[in-house]
Amino acid sequence: MNQASIAISDALKAEAPQSDGRHARSQASRSKIIQALMDLIVAGDLNPSTANIAKQAGVGLRSIFRHFDEKDAMYREVDAILVKAYKPIVEAPYKSDRWQDRLNELIERRCEVSEGIAPYRISTAAARQKSKFLKENYRRLHEAEKQRLNAILPDRIHTETAIGRAIMVATSFDTWRLLRQDENLSASETVEAVKQLVADIIESLAD
Repeated sequence: MNQASIAISDALKAEAPQSDGRHARSQASRSKIIQALMDLIVAGDLNPSTANIAKQAGVGLRSIFRHFDEKDAMYREVDAILVKAYKPIVEAPYKSDRWQDRLNELIERRCEVSEGIAPYRISTAAARQKSKFLKENYRRLHEAEKQRLNAILPDRIHTETAIGRAIMVATSFDTWRLLRQDENLSASETVEAVKQLVADIIESLAD
């Protein structure tokens, strides 16, 4: 289990109520539902039905509808847990002052986070066509990733340029997925492949 996966597990544990009583029991039931949804997604059920979520959580369908009036409400809670888990990783201070080294650090972090959140990103990619929240959330995530990249890159190769866009694609989740899952590279091989790809793009500036 990598750092991001551990962080997600810790974030889920933190959601569990620490006291007893009616409110705590209600929160416990709500947490079970979210845990069930996330477990099903990780297990390969990328668009779990309400019935499957209820079965996995050990609750009745009425309990799910009592806590969540729509699927998007569940996705919002999952997103909050994921953000809580991976935000400290992607926003940690960089160790180097050189932008090229910082770019390599960013690649390492993105690959690390992708290892943990891949099932959820793949799941929501399929579901966002029917979800206003997921569409808006994807746009926010995309813009945030661009901003973090532009905060490192020199102005001449920001993501508004052809070179910057190439770097943006090379460091994207979709590139990670192609290398890691479609090409069956190991986690470390994927990091090195992305670094090499970005290095080749930057080298083209000198041509």
